[in-house]
Parts: sequence; structure tokens; C-alpha cells
Amino acid sequence: MARGSLVKENITKAILQVFPGAFVDSDGKTIRIPTTAEGEPIEVKVALTAAKDIIGGQTSLTTTVSQPIPQNTEMTEAEIQEVRSLVERLGL
Repeated sequence: MARGSLVKENITKAILQVFPGAFVDSDGKTIRIPTTAEGEPIEVKVALTAAKDIIGGQTSLTTTVSQPIPQNTEMTEAEIQEVRSLVERLGL
């Protein structure tokens, strides 16, 4: 199994929940998010990969996590609305 595949699957599900009309491309590896720019339809293509290096402040994979990582990655309705609001404010 590819590194981070379960996490990528959960993130894909979250993206599909947040962006109406978003779908997984026929290649099974990318997400396409339909939108418009200046009145023209476009699709934003998103590819998720697990990084080989961790740059978020961690220096190794053995760094102790101070809080447990939640197993439930389902977004709440409030979180979905917050992201949709952000997307709208960004004009995406």
C-alpha cells in the first residue's frame, strides 16, 4: 500500500464534500474541481501525494505527538460551511 494512502483517501473525501461537483478523475489519482473564472468554465486539478520530507516543524518521523491524531476525519457541517465561506471569499 502506498505511503499515506488512507490519509489521502480521507482528504479526498473531505474535498469532495466541500466542493460541489468535484470528482475523482478517470485516472483515479487526481481530483477535478469545476468552477468558473471570468465567466469561463475551468477545472482545478488536484493531485495528492505524501511528502517524503516533513517541513511542518518536525525533524523526524519519530517526533512525539502531543495530542492524539483523531481517527474520525469526517467534517462537521459547521466545518464544511466554514470552508465554503472561505472558498467564496477567495472567489474560487
